[in-house]
Amino acid sequence: MNKIALIYSNEYLKHETGEHPESPARVKRAYERIISSNAYSRGLIKVIEPNKVNEKILLTVHTSELIEAIRELSECGGGLIAPDTVVSRDSYEVALLAVGGAIKALELIMKGEFKKAFALIRPPGHHAERDRAKGFCLFNNVAITAQIAISRGFNRILILDWDAHHGDGTQSIFYENPKVLYISVHQDGRTLYPGTGFIDEIGSGEGEGYNVNIPLPPKANGALALYALREVAVPIIEQFKPEIVMVSAGYDAHHADMISDLNFTLDTYYEMTKMASKIASRHAEGRIIIVLEGGYHLKYMPMSIVNTICALVGIDKEHSEREYLAPPAVERYVNLLIKRMKKILSKYWAF
Repeated sequence: MNKIALIYSNEYLKHETGEHPESPARVKRAYERIISSNAYSRGLIKVIEPNKVNEKILLTVHTSELIEAIRELSECGGGLIAPDTVVSRDSYEVALLAVGGAIKALELIMKGEFKKAFALIRPPGHHAERDRAKGFCLFNNVAITAQIAISRGFNRILILDWDAHHGDGTQSIFYENPKVLYISVHQDGRTLYPGTGFIDEIGSGEGEGYNVNIPLPPKANGALALYALREVAVPIIEQFKPEIVMVSAGYDAHHADMISDLNFTLDTYYEMTKMASKIASRHAEGRIIIVLEGGYHLKYMPMSIVNTICALVGIDKEHSEREYLAPPAVERYVNLLIKRMKKILSKYWAF
């Protein structure tokens, strides 16, 4: 069993979004579920407060124009920074704390105080591009953290993104960077926002081959996602040998979450975390940071997070449910998808 750091602050509730899926209740319910969990009662979780970052940290990834636009909108009382993305009076300061939460996880791991950390933060980040906030995201928390890790000597960083939506912001930021292997398993962009994340998006320049997308069709279940990860992602990761593992953990692929058409279960998140943890143990001295992205069902998202934490600390999952069966046509499609992916990526990796 491993004790983990849980990065959280009630200040995250101050990012007010009104009638919006990305609400303060998400992290409030998740935190309440975590501190009533078996892992917490067994002393396997230490809650740690994050610190706000300064703008200099944001500039490692984002433009000064974007930072200024979010700050000014917040100072003026708030509004929409993008059609689907809310900024309130306190959002800028909360966004600084969200980035700070992910970086706090990195700092704790670099100091050797923990090997594993879960950043229970908001607003989320993986859609945020260098110069644009969108998709409920203001600043790209995991990308900034990866960039800080690079500046501190890490040369091989794995970012595994299992949000239902493709992390187009993270992809674009590292598209030409071979120090970051970005792997995203998500719903096919032809059927879900943001409309990106196809198998031929493999990176460019020095980063060619270091961007891997697994776009699952609607009604794909957790078993198919895990199968695709084992067949395509794991062989690539084994050759890449990451020095640290970062996860953009969205929970909106759960079958009860109305924002996607995938059918993951509570067990799926337990198994994906076990997979990520084993990779970290083999190659990264156990170092793994999990950063919250999406997930909007106020019952199943907290339960999914608890299962993630159970896998991180090395205990049995606390919640389980039956696997959703995928239609035969979906299974056939995923098998064909895997073959096509291997054909494209075999130029860079051995399968």
